[in-house]
Amino acid sequence: MLETYTESYWMEVQYQQGFWSSLYHAFLEEFAQILFIKIPMVYLMFYFLEKFSHQSKNWLKLILSLVAALLLFSVLGYKFLVHFVVNFIYPHLEIVGIYGFSGMINSFMDKIFIACVAISLKEYFRSQKFKQREKDLLKEKTETELNFLKSQINPHFLFNTLNNIYSLARKKSDETPDVVLKLSKLLRFVLYETKDKFITISREIEFLNDYIDLQKIRFSERLKIEFKYEIDDLETQIMPLVLIPFVENAFKHGASQSVDESYILIDLKIKENELFLSVENSFEIQNSDEPQGIGLKNIKRQLELFYTNFNFETNSEGNKFTAILSIHLNQYI
Repeated sequence: MLETYTESYWMEVQYQQGFWSSLYHAFLEEFAQILFIKIPMVYLMFYFLEKFSHQSKNWLKLILSLVAALLLFSVLGYKFLVHFVVNFIYPHLEIVGIYGFSGMINSFMDKIFIACVAISLKEYFRSQKFKQREKDLLKEKTETELNFLKSQINPHFLFNTLNNIYSLARKKSDETPDVVLKLSKLLRFVLYETKDKFITISREIEFLNDYIDLQKIRFSERLKIEFKYEIDDLETQIMPLVLIPFVENAFKHGASQSVDESYILIDLKIKENELFLSVENSFEIQNSDEPQGIGLKNIKRQLELFYTNFNFETNSEGNKFTAILSIHLNQYI
């Protein structure tokens, strides 16, 4: 378009042609040049770039090939201008000033401009393509690692729950069938409802309540547990199984390792897509110097792969352990 406008303006001033007549003839000239000279030149240069820059990386051959292509198409462009453009597009005008050495230089400069623009655009889009490919590969790697971490939680959760059932079975408790039924419900959730990227917070809370009920049967009066939640929208979307490791850790490293009365306090709040979770539990220092298992380490890595804005910290003070999590739920990868 730029060359068409420049050519039409030059023809209008030089030969006193009307604006529309100059624009029409300049468009015909440029279209013919693009179709028969510039497109073949650009494709030939792209071929040399692919062969000597990206495949075998021979810079000397690349430079020589590009220079040869420029010279060849500069000559062809000059011949095309003299023998075709002047005779067929401007037969009504006596064109002067385009012949000889100056005409050849003008043709060469024009081809250099086209070559620089074309090669620059090609390399730009090539670099963008590679950046997108790297981004896709990184995303695929992230999703693979995230799925692997989730697959670790499932058997970990199952192992802990089966231990609970074993404990009840040894006592020949009448509640054992109820525990198995609850376990079946929990496993159904873990296996079939956590495959999606998100679930609603209402389903996650329901799962937590079922898990807590299961644990209450095991620990009976020895454990005091309080689960409070304040949610402004129960349809808020959250990563599946993001809360259970905190609760599970409290049971495993708190109540299950304590012979005396113990407690677990769970406080969950979500307001305007900002989540705050605090899980506090008692533990006996002599039995658990650092009450953190694979669950918390695992979920921390999952959070790093999924959410872009979160904070996760733990604190051990005396015989009290606290895990605190805050997430901006609308900021994720």
